[in-house]
Amino acid sequence: MPVYMEISRLHRTVTIVARGTISPDEVRGIAQQLAEANVRPFAKIVEVAGATTEWTPEQVARVAQLLRGASSEKRGPVAFIIDPDRTAFPKAFAELTKGEGPIDMFKSLRDARDWVRRIEREGDRPPADQTPWSDPQRQGVLIRGDKRRDVRVRELSAA
Repeated sequence: MPVYMEISRLHRTVTIVARGTISPDEVRGIAQQLAEANVRPFAKIVEVAGATTEWTPEQVARVAQLLRGASSEKRGPVAFIIDPDRTAFPKAFAELTKGEGPIDMFKSLRDARDWVRRIEREGDRPPADQTPWSDPQRQGVLIRGDKRRDVRVRELSAA
């Protein structure tokens, strides 16, 4: 599973998980999917701790421009979950887009979620009985190279 993305319109969140070696086509595919979904103001958690990629600064700039051109709305917070030994892409992306909205890097999902919750406005929070990570209407897509496949997203059983 190179790249998996879920969009929750109810909670205005996007979750992206990347594993293995990620190609430029896969990163552009996710960027294109985000642009088409019109989710620029949504909070994004991007888990890249298990991924590797070789990108030039020019390639990172092109992805940032693709995302920037998608909407005139302010970008929502972006939390990268990283492996401290592999930070080239997240750092380059953060440097290129730091003026567009909050962006930071974390070593754990818990820290990333806490940071997103702290910077979101109080009115954007879900009701107390829900969390932004449990939307039954969320959409999933799996991207491998230049191929996309919609994924049926199910409720997880806590049992």
